[in-house]
Amino acid sequence: MSKNKPKKFNIMLYLIVLLAVFSMFIATSYAYYKKVIKDKDNSNVNVKYVNMLTTFYSPDQINGYNIKPGFEKEVEFTIENSSEDAIGKYKISFEIITPLSNMVDDDFAYTLEGTSDSKDNSNIVINRNETPIPVLNRDIGSGSITPKNKHTYKMVLKLKDTADMTKYSSKNYLFAAKIKISNDVTG
Repeated sequence: MSKNKPKKFNIMLYLIVLLAVFSMFIATSYAYYKKVIKDKDNSNVNVKYVNMLTTFYSPDQINGYNIKPGFEKEVEFTIENSSEDAIGKYKISFEIITPLSNMVDDDFAYTLEGTSDSKDNSNIVINRNETPIPVLNRDIGSGSITPKNKHTYKMVLKLKDTADMTKYSSKNYLFAAKIKISNDVTG
């Protein structure tokens, strides 16, 4: 019987050590969960998505053939933010395909008038008074639109009645440009 006592003692010791190791494993797992995983769940991470839609009520490309003094072209479009919680930032650009002349002329100008459906101060619409149309591509400006809001724009291109057509190099007087709206990640 004396041989059985050390055997029982050894088995009991192995069980106690096994339980201690198992308890340490459970405690370490719980500490990791509490420190790493639970802290990540409690952090204030807000993922916001901006869903903006641009609608042109006429083509986004402006084509003018045989332009003469008094030429006028109007383009209307809207930018809508359908997001629930994200403010969208956008940029409007002029992409010049065929300039009317090789030099910027004060007689050939555009105006841009923007309005917003919301009176929130976070909304920034782009407005430009009579500005000469560029010869090369140019950013017109950047805007900001709040969630569930719409910005409406009206751009008018005009060659003044008093324009001197002898300044232009081509006899056909062609002009082509495109209005481009893009996300403004810098703004």
